[in-house]
Amino acid sequence: MIRGFAVDQGGRPGSAVTTGGVLLVDDVPGERANFEQAFGRDLTVAPSIDQLNEQLRRGLNWNLAFVDFNLSSQTSTGLTALLRLHHERPGTQIVTYSQFTESGRTLYAAAAHHWFNASALMDKTKNDPGTLVHYRESICNGGNPTPVPWQRRLQWAPLIDSLLADASWVRIWRALRDAAGDMAMVAEILHVDSSSLRGFKDRATEAAIQFNEKFHDIPHPGRTRNKKGILATFAAEHRHFLTAPDLSTVMSPGTRRRC
Repeated sequence: MIRGFAVDQGGRPGSAVTTGGVLLVDDVPGERANFEQAFGRDLTVAPSIDQLNEQLRRGLNWNLAFVDFNLSSQTSTGLTALLRLHHERPGTQIVTYSQFTESGRTLYAAAAHHWFNASALMDKTKNDPGTLVHYRESICNGGNPTPVPWQRRLQWAPLIDSLLADASWVRIWRALRDAAGDMAMVAEILHVDSSSLRGFKDRATEAAIQFNEKFHDIPHPGRTRNKKGILATFAAEHRHFLTAPDLSTVMSPGTRRRC
């Protein structure tokens, strides 16, 4: 087995090796115990983007990375970690790792799969050591250990592009949450004419309906639908993703394009 870097909680390397191993991007210390039991000295932990950047600068490399969404940062989420790995370690296979019942996590799953070609998805509630080892073995052998219901959902991951069709939509989604779906109030918050938001309202409503249908098993409401209610509910339920501080940067195809 090729060994990776062993690190302590401060991110310092324990052995001078250049490749292999498993990376965990997660800020919660309690999450590490099962990973340490599963991977031992093959494990590297990056509890913040700053520490991930430092590990990348030192040349650390990994076969597999488990990347959580919430990193308790005012400037970055797991999206930034995915972007950094996408550019700096394109050979590292990604596991989208989070508690997917929490706000915005299904959008994170879709983004990781569609924008960064994540290899698999794991819910934090299923991270026992045996399952972690199974994920590594399966992915390294070309398999997909993602639960079958999630594999079906992720076929619809490109819907995220319909929910965020333009960089300006991030600001609109943020304002929508504060305005409880009232587009006139959104226009006021953004200092724009309300007529300029009609395209967003129609397209985003349809995209939210489709996403709810495919990812959350919410039936299509049919012709008689309350656009204000649909958008307000969607903005509230997915607020942590739609208001993520790094979303505007990461969603840009130009930012994700490798040089």
